[in-house]
Amino acid sequence: MLALLGCTKQKIKNYEFSDFIFGSYVRIKVAAQDSLQAHKAFTKAMQTFYHIDSVASIYNPESELSRLNKNGSALLSADLKSLIIKSLEVSENSDGAFDITVGSVMKSWGFYEDTGITATDFQFDIDYKKIRINGDSIFLEPNMALDLGGIAVGYAVDKACEVLKAERIKNGLIDAGGEIICFGEESYKIGIKNPNGEGIISAFFLKGQAVSTSGNYERYIERGNKRYSHIINPKRASPIEKSPSGLCSVTIIANKCVDADAYATAVFVLGLKDGQKLIRKLGLQGVLSTQDGKIVEVK
Repeated sequence: MLALLGCTKQKIKNYEFSDFIFGSYVRIKVAAQDSLQAHKAFTKAMQTFYHIDSVASIYNPESELSRLNKNGSALLSADLKSLIIKSLEVSENSDGAFDITVGSVMKSWGFYEDTGITATDFQFDIDYKKIRINGDSIFLEPNMALDLGGIAVGYAVDKACEVLKAERIKNGLIDAGGEIICFGEESYKIGIKNPNGEGIISAFFLKGQAVSTSGNYERYIERGNKRYSHIINPKRASPIEKSPSGLCSVTIIANKCVDADAYATAVFVLGLKDGQKLIRKLGLQGVLSTQDGKIVEVK
């Protein structure tokens, strides 16, 4: 999880707004000419969040994604198609460590609605390569369901950022539950919260970039005496109890929030050694923390 600590300098007319979407808070900071311009930009940005939620939410039975999972095929809207194609790109780059076809696993383990079960005997079809897209049509395998939770918020943040820029906002920041992007000439100090306790384990200044953190310490379920992360290992078709190499959080810095969001998940699944290789291969930046308190910065 990330913490916004402050910015290096203050503009005369800074405005801050907040709302709730994707099961978490959204904070938007803008430097505008007046409150009317600032509020108009914020309203349009939130409309973008509401729209992406109606497209990609797994919790809304009427969302485009939910209807696709139910029917097994669909005509894709532009946003859902972009999300899925981007997801497939991340899957290829990470050798399948990121895979949106884990929806059936998420559901069976009770991450959508806690059923109190531990799924071991269910039939899953987890393989992003089996997603078939023909033009604007998509087809899923019978036991396949998609989950865009590892990428949709980052995608929405980027889209909302585009809206703010279109509204002539020169400097701003969007923080959607820790998926953060900033633009303009402001630098913002970002702190990475300690996944093993209180306080901040690392801090840095962010300017014109995005940042996201994935970990096993915030969203999880408990079965017996074990805690299972909401992050799924696609190759094992099960939640991650403990990350490879003992990782407990991965923070990725990228130019786009969609990349920071998705690759933070991929690196967490890959583990410390292979995760570092992926970060360097893609030209990203990362801060990886382990359960024994080790902090590894990757540039």
